[in-house]
Amino acid sequence: MSVLPVNALEQIQFCESHLAPWGNEPTAIGLTATQVTALTNVTMQARQAYNDAQTARLASKAATTTLNSRVAAMRAQASDLIRQIKAYAQLQNNPAAVYADAQIPEPAAPAPLPAPGKPQLFTVTLNPDGSVNLSWEAENSAASSGAFFSVSRKLPGQSAYVPIGGTSGSTVESRRASFTDYTVPASAAGTGASYIVQGYRGTRAGTPSDAVIVQFGVDGAGGFTSATIANAPDAPRLAA
Repeated sequence: MSVLPVNALEQIQFCESHLAPWGNEPTAIGLTATQVTALTNVTMQARQAYNDAQTARLASKAATTTLNSRVAAMRAQASDLIRQIKAYAQLQNNPAAVYADAQIPEPAAPAPLPAPGKPQLFTVTLNPDGSVNLSWEAENSAASSGAFFSVSRKLPGQSAYVPIGGTSGSTVESRRASFTDYTVPASAAGTGASYIVQGYRGTRAGTPSDAVIVQFGVDGAGGFTSATIANAPDAPRLAA
């Protein structure tokens, strides 16, 4: 078992506390006065070195605190000046020259927003006048950012989808975009009408939706009584 502690301070304290008992009768414990005197000297040196290290550590901590404070103040002022330079540059006919003179990089042009995402989570509602309302969700589809949607339809007997209109993107009030088809013919009562919706932003086109097939319930006079999404390409919701 080791008698000396492991910690440096505890080792100093151990030696300091044993100098007196070891120095009283050194020969009684197998030591000489010279040995105890030598231990006394190195113990005093160790204590002084420890105290110096503590003082230096505290000074270093204080210096680091001061450094961080001064750098923060410098950064705040520099940031204010950079903002002022940028504001001034935007008012000039040649902003690039201002940035060059200031030797700071000219701000990059903002990246264009992507096209709206793939329309999904469709619902369909049959209105009292016989028109059909489709609604859906899509990423990056805010109307305020220029998003809009094109709606194409394929009726029984048609071999291709035909564009039938468009609508703006989602709004703050509703994250779902919607389109009302006022021209559903009675012939759709058979196999239904199929719709594809595609989002756009400017000339950038998004991924079109999967085909959404809407089937209609009819009454004895051939009028529509309900509208239901027949397929479930993306787990669409149903509405009567």
